Amino acid sequence: MQQPMNQPKRHAISAGWGLLEALAALSVLSLGVLGLLWMQGKSVLMWRTQHAGEQAVWLAQDMAERVRANRSQLNLYRLSWGQAPAAVDCSSQACTLAQWALSDLYAWTLEVQARLPGAQTQLWISPSDPQYLGIALAWRETDKSVAEMGALAPGLVCPDQHRCFFVHVRP
Repeated sequence: MQQPMNQPKRHAISAGWGLLEALAALSVLSLGVLGLLWMQGKSVLMWRTQHAGEQAVWLAQDMAERVRANRSQLNLYRLSWGQAPAAVDCSSQACTLAQWALSDLYAWTLEVQARLPGAQTQLWISPSDPQYLGIALAWRETDKSVAEMGALAPGLVCPDQHRCFFVHVRP
């Protein structure tokens, strides 16, 4: 009787490769998931930036309409960065046009804080044409890679770590 020859088993040489393949596949999958999470985070930051810009445009338009309704008091519509206007409320009492302008400033700054918490505002009369009002809003920007919305007005300096929006209007 002939004895079978002892040959090395072929499956013994390839033992452990399945585990390495699974580990490599898991690594590729985890890198893909991390990439998706990074893109989701960037998407949220861009949405916040876009939303804040939309709010700034709406608020600037709101102030322009307030000034148009009371254009005889254009010189009273002034604010510096971080300045809080006097608390004047003309919704429940009769007011002069000057008091109405101050009430507009107060109500508008409350609306700014409700829509863009921590935002700063600036209103100024244009030095080149006193019939134009400049309206600027600055809000804290968390994403430093986002470009400015546009060039700023001459002489207008955006506060540090803020993004600014401005417009000139002729009431």
